[in-house]
Amino acid sequence: MVKGKGTDKRLHRTRTRLLDAAEEIVARDGVLALTFDRVAEQAGVAKGTALYHFDCKEALTSAMIERFVERFDTAWADQISADAEPRDRAVRAYINATHRGEPFTGRHFDHVNGAITAALANSPERLRPVQDQGERHQKAIEQDAADPVLATIIRMAVDGLWFAESFNLMRYDPALKAAVIDRLTGWTHGNDAPAEPARSATKTTSNGRMK
Repeated sequence: MVKGKGTDKRLHRTRTRLLDAAEEIVARDGVLALTFDRVAEQAGVAKGTALYHFDCKEALTSAMIERFVERFDTAWADQISADAEPRDRAVRAYINATHRGEPFTGRHFDHVNGAITAALANSPERLRPVQDQGERHQKAIEQDAADPVLATIIRMAVDGLWFAESFNLMRYDPALKAAVIDRLTGWTHGNDAPAEPARSATKTTSNGRMK
């Protein structure tokens, strides 16, 4: 039997409902509560339907990760397109998509993405989409930046803040967090950005002595 467009759309809608349900469960009850019985109940479908779309829990969590990657990439690309300033757009978009991106990535993005990523830490092959995404972003940030080192420092700070809060390692005062993000954004515009250190004229001889 050949599937028609209507069938494909229904399958896509059901798959989306299942992924939405899985996110709700993890956001509310944690990764350990993510079972096919719970997902099916949350989505309002039979357990067999859930298993038709995802034949094991690893397939479900991998699909969740892939959707997180797609959401972030879409938000990041949209932010770049909307930025009229030619330099450092990629790192500015990275700041916005990471810390101001809830309207684009969804209200559960940070918490659930962090939880699923942590759960897959012992399965590096399943995190390959995340690793590939990080490499793409870094390459774009370096190519677009007036100062690739400063842009990378900003990206590292953005990642560190996200990981600290997503994994419940630290909770910063909201006003201080907003001020830090504003400062990082200002640096991408050249506002009071740290200056590149002057290169030392000191040279080292072949025997290791400085001259």
